[in-house]
Amino acid sequence: MNKMLAAAAVLAIGGVCNVQGEGASVKGGFVSVDSLAIMQKSLEGKELSGKIQQDIDSFQVDIKKAQKELSDKQEALNKQSKVLSKDAFDQKAEELNSTRKSYEMSFAAKEEQLRASIQKQQLALRDRQMKIIGGIFDKEGYAAIIDKNAPGVLFVSNTIDKTDDVLKAIDANFATSKKTEDVLGNKTVLAKAPAAADAKVKTA
Repeated sequence: MNKMLAAAAVLAIGGVCNVQGEGASVKGGFVSVDSLAIMQKSLEGKELSGKIQQDIDSFQVDIKKAQKELSDKQEALNKQSKVLSKDAFDQKAEELNSTRKSYEMSFAAKEEQLRASIQKQQLALRDRQMKIIGGIFDKEGYAAIIDKNAPGVLFVSNTIDKTDDVLKAIDANFATSKKTEDVLGNKTVLAKAPAAADAKVKTA
């Protein structure tokens, strides 16, 4: 199950740095970035990884609960085998097998939904980071930005690597966005507070 996050990340970053800005004059040369490292090391990437891991852990807890339930029912049925008639035992065994199959189908569907959700969230993260990389591309006027993880890329010199610079810009943008969200959230709370106070006064 822990391989789920890594597999989805690989799907999300394939070829993400084929960046071309519109109307940007080319004044720089070729540079490279490690998009996978950016996703994993960025503040938003770490926050997303933590959330995804919580979802995976919750899914695994549900599986363990179901397994214990089935194990307990099987153990109880085995103990009753000496006192139940053959028909009664067979019926209970069939019901237990039906429950087991139902769980298997349910968890298979949930796992597929979880995989799809992880990939969707990571693709959304990639898109947000790509916009920032595109802005850097336009600002610096690079000829091209090469993703070290892209298919066909064998060797890239560290002298043209801009991963750290891009990571700093992405983290700065995320920090600014978080502050904006916090400010807007506080304004919403403050806006609701007077209304609540008025309601208490009218009630009184």
